[in-house]
Parts: sequence; C-alpha cells; structure tokens
Amino acid sequence: MIVLNSHTLRRQAAMTIVALAAFTAACSSNSRDNAAPSSVEQRRSVVEKQGTPNTPQRAPRQEAAVTQTTGEVPHQILAVFRDDLARRALVKPETITVVSATEQQWPDGSMGCPKPGEMYTQMIVPGYRVVLQANGEKYAYHSDQRGKFVVCANGLALPPAEQKMKSPAKE
Repeated sequence: MIVLNSHTLRRQAAMTIVALAAFTAACSSNSRDNAAPSSVEQRRSVVEKQGTPNTPQRAPRQEAAVTQTTGEVPHQILAVFRDDLARRALVKPETITVVSATEQQWPDGSMGCPKPGEMYTQMIVPGYRVVLQANGEKYAYHSDQRGKFVVCANGLALPPAEQKMKSPAKE
C-alpha cells in the first residue's frame, strides 16, 4: 500500500490515473472500430463500401520536356555549326541554309539527345536548337549557351565533325 502524504502528490497521482483511463478508453474504442466484421454479410458490405482497389499504374512517361523561348542564336554559334556541317557534309559553308534556330531550355546536360549509358547533369541547361540543311539533308544541332554542342540524329548524339576526322599522319 502506497501512502501519499503530500497534497500535490495526491493531485498528481489523481491526474495520472485520469489520463491513463482516458488513454485506455481511446485505445479500446479505436480497436473496436477497426475490428474485422464477424459475418459474411458484414464483410461483403465493407468490401462494397470500399469498392474495388485501384490497380497500380505506371506514372506517365516524361519525354524530354524542352521549353522553347524567344531569342536569337548568336552569330558566333551559328558560324561554329555551319563550319561543323561543312566538314560533315563536305560542302562549302555558304551553301548551308538555316531551317530554324530557337533558344531552348534543355531538361538536363544531354541537351535533348542522350547517349545510352552516359550520365548527365540533372539541371536545366539554357541553350539553342538549330536545324541546318546541306545537300537536301537536315541536321539538328543542340547546344548550350557556351557553344558546346551535339548533332542529334534520330535521337542519337553525334560528336562534332573535327573529333571524327583523323589528322593525316606526318611523314
């Protein structure tokens, strides 16, 4: 038997008992609400209320979201693209025509043309998309604002032409 001599100790003990009783009542009533239905009819009504569960679905595939903005492509970058295409298509730069030139916000460092197995920065890259035409064929150039670019052909990135060409061996 516990003897409580202090008036404050008695008050604290009484409040603890009241709090414990309220907590126990809340837990027991909550468990009664969540109890499983006992009969088949009750189970059937619970299932009908809930309806059929939604079948899991895949999230919609996010294509490389490319945001177009208004702005001009700098002449220096266009000159680099023309020079590259002249080497690639073996034509004079003057014969190359600009089909379209737009400023872009690329969704990542791949600039809209990822190479399989490569990793890219995961941040928006401001840049340009320029479509040039030479000998009746169109070439899409994707670049950042600094002039780093790839030629995007059928969703595959091609390196600049000067990287593809080998220098002749000196004798």
